[in-house]
Amino acid sequence: MTNPTRPRGGTLTTAQAQTRRRVREAAAALGLRVAFGEGRRATDVTLVVVKGPRTAVLRSAHALVEPLGLDVEVVRSAHTTDQYEMVLALMVPRANRQRYTSERRASEIGGGED
Repeated sequence: MTNPTRPRGGTLTTAQAQTRRRVREAAAALGLRVAFGEGRRATDVTLVVVKGPRTAVLRSAHALVEPLGLDVEVVRSAHTTDQYEMVLALMVPRANRQRYTSERRASEIGGGED
């Protein structure tokens, strides 16, 4: 997989659009809601906000993204009285990443698995 960073002009790459479509379809099948955002790092494909009942989000978040073959990092999670929200960063697999000196994730500066 090549680096699917967002091109200038705010349009999605084909890889980003396909990833979002697949996540949206999987979420609908699991009864969850999803929204998307733009990652800030060069290795980010997209950010996914998963919303729903706490137990459903915790049980299903992995199933949403595992078939994509991308690396996943939980950016944050929050619980309100009526829903649970988890933000996931979907990233280019580590083996396929280029080194970016400006990256600040632990996985990009020597942390994480090799």
